[in-house]
Amino acid sequence: MIFARSTNFNNNQIQQNYKKLHKFFLQSYTFLPTMYIQKLVFLTACIGLSTCNRVYVHPFNLFAFNKSECEKVQSQNHTIENMFIPIPIESKMKGEDKSVKVKTYQETRQLGTSESYLTSLMNDLGFRAFKQWREIYRSDTVLISCTNLYGSLMSFYLGASEHTSTSLQDFLGFGHPSGATNCSSQVNGLKVISKLKIIDNLLFSKNANIDALKTTCIFVSPSLSLSEKFVHDLTSSADHFYVRAVDFTDSVTAINLINKFLETQLAKKSKSGLTSIDVTSNFMYTSHIQFKGKVSKSFLIPELQHFWIEPNRKILVPMISVSGVFQFKEDYTSNQLVLKISLSENDFLLLVQPTNGNTLENIESSLTWDTYLKWLNSLTNRYISLSLPKLEIESALNIQDLLTNLEVSYLLGKDADFSKISNANIKLGKVINTVHFELEDSGADPNEAQDDHKNKEEPLKLNFDKPFIVAMFEGSTKALLLLGRVVNPVNII
Repeated sequence: MIFARSTNFNNNQIQQNYKKLHKFFLQSYTFLPTMYIQKLVFLTACIGLSTCNRVYVHPFNLFAFNKSECEKVQSQNHTIENMFIPIPIESKMKGEDKSVKVKTYQETRQLGTSESYLTSLMNDLGFRAFKQWREIYRSDTVLISCTNLYGSLMSFYLGASEHTSTSLQDFLGFGHPSGATNCSSQVNGLKVISKLKIIDNLLFSKNANIDALKTTCIFVSPSLSLSEKFVHDLTSSADHFYVRAVDFTDSVTAINLINKFLETQLAKKSKSGLTSIDVTSNFMYTSHIQFKGKVSKSFLIPELQHFWIEPNRKILVPMISVSGVFQFKEDYTSNQLVLKISLSENDFLLLVQPTNGNTLENIESSLTWDTYLKWLNSLTNRYISLSLPKLEIESALNIQDLLTNLEVSYLLGKDADFSKISNANIKLGKVINTVHFELEDSGADPNEAQDDHKNKEEPLKLNFDKPFIVAMFEGSTKALLLLGRVVNPVNII
């Protein structure tokens, strides 16, 4: 859809200008036939009008099917032609492994409208999800990956048909601007997956202080055949991608086999293993994000330090110390302090801690994307001596629970149509997103880990020794990688 917006012109003005031009040409070029004069006047008016116009293309159209793609989609029958049966989870046949290692690279080109549009949709879903999960885990640490959540749901959109496809598209924020329902009003999932990969590459930028890995697994019942195209389209969405067959009807054995498989394939052993399974399902999806960051020029304080989980309850935890210039703001009106910590050229953390009797719940209740933008735009440089806990947090969250709380469980429910995944009826079980996040010191020498400002001003001493909000951003797009609440710095849920 293309919207033309004119500036300084309306229909009356256009008609008046046309009449003036017509009169001018009649007086000046009486030797020309009237027909040619009219054409010349019309062409001149159009050129003048076009120079005063600016054309706006809605970002939706950057992701929608174009005409040729629609023709291809409509010419295809609704039966999947190329199918395969995944190998058993117990199989040791490395040669037939459905794992794909995708090389991560740093995207250097300037980001466009499509990435910015997609980022806003992901951030919006991330905040909606966090609001729901913080209600479920009200007194616990909870951490979500906004990009992984969005990517997981988009993966199912690739396999969805009919009403499920439309519903997922709307839920992901891709409702057509005009409300149209034809082919060109549908989002091309592959385009979205491609843009997600670009944003992922920026978010997972690798340097000496960053280590990140994404592993996605699909587990299906034995003899359930899957679409080769569906699996192929998803392989580039993760660093490692696996498809395995497991018998869900024997729940105890299935749980043990899946946990053992994940322990083998994940670089960092997961501490929040699978504890239950739906024996009536035949399809299960897991996506695991592992992220380790280091705070530059920091060191680990030799002794364990106090961290106040509650006003009257404290525990001993390892703490990191670092001195330097940080972007910071203490808001005495809202009773909170905000601190930005750079982890790499692109990635940074934003920590928010309540002050003066304010509570984490109070800050979270009004948390929106606009709130974060205001915080980011209000930060100023300040020389700070900082202490914060060394973090090791793992959250394993079932997306099905989120959809139930949002009253849209039908999106991945028993009546959902996933006929692009298999010719058989897909009975979807758990859809799990796991985040394993670690924040460490860089191993600097305590005697040398000082900033040049140490002789110019006294540092402001900050100690993050009580619960706080943590968000991780990619600097170019301001996309949210992680969003959560730290109640216990070493916590598994």
